[in-house]
Amino acid sequence: MLDSEDLVNAVRRSLLPQLHYLFRGSFGGYAVSHTTAAEYALTAHCSETRLERILDEVGFSRNPIASLKVRVDGNTSEGSWVWRPSPLADGQLHVVLHALEDGTGVDVYAHWEYSWIRHPYKHYIARGYDARIGVQLARRWLTSYGRGELAGTEVPYEIDSSFSRRASETLSLSYYRLEDLIATVENRVPLLEDVSLEIDRTGDDDLSASIVER
Repeated sequence: MLDSEDLVNAVRRSLLPQLHYLFRGSFGGYAVSHTTAAEYALTAHCSETRLERILDEVGFSRNPIASLKVRVDGNTSEGSWVWRPSPLADGQLHVVLHALEDGTGVDVYAHWEYSWIRHPYKHYIARGYDARIGVQLARRWLTSYGRGELAGTEVPYEIDSSFSRRASETLSLSYYRLEDLIATVENRVPLLEDVSLEIDRTGDDDLSASIVER
């Protein structure tokens, strides 16, 4: 029987893809988006349950109000978590978990963005999105510098910057964009001439984050 947290994930994985095509066809919106290579923070060698427990212990909270994240190789996210300096803060650190297919660990991705609580529209259009700051913050919060373990635990982690990983994500991205385009054509008639597969992340608003001490 599913517990409440697994049930939330199951509902999101089932419902959001359907909403995605409804939103895209009606007003160009989205409910599913890509997890990008630039957001990769680390790989934790533990179960998803163990990692989620660690996130909870260091101050993150589950984030059901988020688009379903799909990596370029088709791997669908298993969890979405956020940390905010305060409940009504302007920004938030969004962490996305992708379980490895062989069950040996979990890839952690992160980005900094506007909080959906304070700025729902800016959050939705990805204004103020910053992968670099998100990755930096996530690594600072989750790791013990000088050690190969997650902070306060004996859980090993690694930062996989190998060429094979980068090449795999690059090749998968081209294929995934093609699949996305085909799906758009099939679900949207007539076809609009200006079809954009990218979220606008180049707005004028500037949202900054500070590295804080735990």
